[in-house]
Amino acid sequence: MSLLEDSWKQREEQIYPELFGETSKGIYQLDASLFKNQFGIDDIDPRWLHYGVFKCAPTSDRDTWVYVTSGMSNTWESDKPEKYSGFGTEFILETDSESDWAINTLRSLVAFNILVSVGHYGDKPLVDYGDRIPMSIKPNIASLMVVKPSQFPESFDLISGKVDILQITGITAQELEYAKENGSEVIANKLFEFQGSFIIKPDRLGVA
Repeated sequence: MSLLEDSWKQREEQIYPELFGETSKGIYQLDASLFKNQFGIDDIDPRWLHYGVFKCAPTSDRDTWVYVTSGMSNTWESDKPEKYSGFGTEFILETDSESDWAINTLRSLVAFNILVSVGHYGDKPLVDYGDRIPMSIKPNIASLMVVKPSQFPESFDLISGKVDILQITGITAQELEYAKENGSEVIANKLFEFQGSFIIKPDRLGVA
């Protein structure tokens, strides 16, 4: 098997079950309609359709649902280990109940990051810690924000290289304005102090 196949298997069959629990219900893959309908992209690389999202139910150690992406750390272009594997990142999103919007949110965010990687947005860098992405979740979440995980490892190692875990949380319109003035880290700290986690609760009240 190739480095790509071996590291892919390592991530999905070994590391993810260890970190997040059972993933056997399968992956919710990206599809061509997502790129066309949401981003206006018709010409897609077939490899993009191998990226997706796993849904991980609560475990004996965790009472939340975790959604985790798979594919951004694929080492498509190299047959030798690098410092970082692929994009060097994968996203997680945590909820207190099973939620289809969580899958759709991450699928859209992965598609966006792929398009960034191929220069569709000019010199814009890949999604990283502190970024605020204008994607809303009704009724109260006005923007997504990228934070370092609080209750999961910040990274994991594949045979193909290191992968940082980027947790996706949500902020209200008021918190977004506060973050623009004071920085993402400040509002992230306030949010964590308020709810003790970075779980996305679409109907929560603001903390700033």
